[in-house]
Amino acid sequence: MKKILYVLHSGVTGGTFLTNKDLMKQVASDFEVLLLGAENDFFRVYKYADNELSVIKDYPRYLNLNVPIEGSNIDYRKWSSKEFHNSWLSFIYFDILTSYKIDLVHIRHLINHSFDLPYVAKKLGIPVVLSMHDFYFICPFYVLLDENNNYCEGVCNNDDKNCYCPMNSLRDINSKEFIEEWRENVLKMFKHVDYFITTSNFVKKLFLSIYSERSIINEDNFEVIEHGRDFPRLKKDYFEIPSKNKSVKILCPANHLNIMKGSEIIKQIKKEDKNNLIEFHFLGNCHDGVEESGISHGTFERDDFYKKVDEIRPSFIGIFSIWPETFCHTLTEAWSCGIPVIGLNIGVIEDRILKNDGGWIIDIKNPSDIFDLIMKLINNKNEYLYKVKNIKALKLKNTREMSREYIQIYNYFL
Repeated sequence: MKKILYVLHSGVTGGTFLTNKDLMKQVASDFEVLLLGAENDFFRVYKYADNELSVIKDYPRYLNLNVPIEGSNIDYRKWSSKEFHNSWLSFIYFDILTSYKIDLVHIRHLINHSFDLPYVAKKLGIPVVLSMHDFYFICPFYVLLDENNNYCEGVCNNDDKNCYCPMNSLRDINSKEFIEEWRENVLKMFKHVDYFITTSNFVKKLFLSIYSERSIINEDNFEVIEHGRDFPRLKKDYFEIPSKNKSVKILCPANHLNIMKGSEIIKQIKKEDKNNLIEFHFLGNCHDGVEESGISHGTFERDDFYKKVDEIRPSFIGIFSIWPETFCHTLTEAWSCGIPVIGLNIGVIEDRILKNDGGWIIDIKNPSDIFDLIMKLINNKNEYLYKVKNIKALKLKNTREMSREYIQIYNYFL
């Protein structure tokens, strides 16, 4: 069997890992699958088989600098996005690719990595596929929010204030001062990539608008593959039709319900909810005091989602992300429950809701529009039920269908 190496910023945690595991599970019948995760202190290689990961080998992140230099305030173990190239990491990549006779590399993310892997793979004649999981390769602050938490569309303003920083490990840079150097080095790295993949046309168009060098990245070597998910066949309704007799329940599920995921939007809506029209429910870790605006149900495992939704029985799933998500699994999960979605008019959320007629859009600058929307639906249940009917008719892509699209690309290069 040919061997594929998947590359993640972290090996076995987070939404990107779960999505990648969905893909590995399906691909493993056609290829031998390995996974490289970059943790804070080490790089770890896993073998994937029988839906399980087993550790093959660990590499220390740094060869000699295992402790900070005495008297220095610099921690030399800390990863930095400014370090595009690192000779020790280059050796790690070379050792993995040659020791395990890798036939194809699929990079799912490069946070916590250097940019050396595509260079090393190309020297060894190994094809490289690169996924755009978020906007990291447009800006290291991968959510594209400016200093005022507004979507910047990948275009920096003239204010010298640093933009919203989504990770503590990125705080050593000012994104606006660094962006030109960043994109220059990203483009150099792109030269060693054979194929690009993302999850929506919105994201593809944005990348092609930022990087106009068509000899490197273009319509022909850039594919859109929507995420697939495997959902149980539901035999009952999980929603409650909105009524004037009680508050309308809006469920907001997110692993981390923070400012990026709309915590401030939710608080603003609830502050204006003088008549207690809306009852917010939260699934996941709450941040920024958003739990005071509704009822928190704590964290949840992916497989417990339906049980939690059935207990709450919301009328809507609320997705109030203020950054333009690249796909949004929460949207797919909501539709798999047959529940309409209320989202903001930004990015993929807006695109998918409008394309599938599976909910309603409110203006990110006027979130209080939600009150007029809910009153309209309370007085016109037919419109609500029409959306429910559309959602039930949706054909959501499963992981096998998704994997076939990836396998077709892999086979082209193997």
